[in-house]
Amino acid sequence: MCAAAVDDGTVPGLVALVATGGQTVFHEAFGARQLIPRKLPAFPDTVYDVASLTKAVVTSLVAMGEVGAGRLTLDAPVASLLPEFAGPGRDGVTVRQLLCHASGLPAHRPLWRRAAEAPAERWAICHLAAREPFEYPPGTRAVYSDLGFILLGWLLERMTGIRLDVLLQDRIAGPLGLSATGFVNLADPAAPARLLGDRSVAATQLCPERRRLMLGEVDDLNAAAMGGIAGHAGLFSTAADLGLVAGALTAAWRGAGGPPPTVDRDVLRTFWSPSGVPGSTWRLGWDGPAASGSQAGTRLSRDAVGHLGFTGCSLWIDPARELWIVLLSNRVHPSPPTDDRFRQFRPALHDAVVEALGYDGS
Repeated sequence: MCAAAVDDGTVPGLVALVATGGQTVFHEAFGARQLIPRKLPAFPDTVYDVASLTKAVVTSLVAMGEVGAGRLTLDAPVASLLPEFAGPGRDGVTVRQLLCHASGLPAHRPLWRRAAEAPAERWAICHLAAREPFEYPPGTRAVYSDLGFILLGWLLERMTGIRLDVLLQDRIAGPLGLSATGFVNLADPAAPARLLGDRSVAATQLCPERRRLMLGEVDDLNAAAMGGIAGHAGLFSTAADLGLVAGALTAAWRGAGGPPPTVDRDVLRTFWSPSGVPGSTWRLGWDGPAASGSQAGTRLSRDAVGHLGFTGCSLWIDPARELWIVLLSNRVHPSPPTDDRFRQFRPALHDAVVEALGYDGS
């Protein structure tokens, strides 16, 4: 199935990893990590821009740690922690509502267009997100929002006094021994070249705005304007590293101990429980399978959690079964597709994995 997706042009290439019972049972690469200006193969350890997996793997995990330590309360008003967010009708919005995409904020805005070309541009993006008008009354529905997670990243940095890339390294990547997971700091002109020198890296778009191929720097334009370090996007990782994260979280959810990051079981289960927002599948920083048409497919349990990334990456975890599926691809290379073949491929792959492992899909 993976080879066929490459052969028919659904994706240039991909890496898939499957683990069950705490053991990796499949980890293979298919196709190319780059098609232009020359074709280069994908390898199992190829590094991908995992886009919005940043929300789940970084921002939500740092938030879990702050909640578990008693320094952050989910129902705290955002404006009490970020006064820049305060205003009429905004003071009742909570951290919980940001995490479950029910804050009233819109899905996306090209804030990078309005941010000044200056060293403070990173903060300009945050201030613009904080002042963006609401699209609906907070708490009434969920609208998946990059802006909400831009604010969450800023909030966590404000609380801790530590930049998000350092929080990732100190609290997640370092303790877990993740060898290829991190942000690419665009304030350091040599950072992309260092990544490319050390690793096999998948290309994303031939970006019309930047007029060059995105290779070793974040694809998302708002994240790029923030120097590559943001709460909504910017993370680079491998399938193996994401599998380690999934394994540690599954062990914590099951109360089985295991490797860090140390996540309180009750806090994790709170974050992974349905948010209760009408009509929403969102948890706190993570999604759950929809009743129909889910990118998770039909066979993962309804208690599974996961997240998608625009570039073609996803992570789904079925903790009760000790099962996780990592799919990394660069479907947007050299330009985003105009058809829905990838949206058909991803759930079909998940279903095929669960069926092959003998689960009944209940």
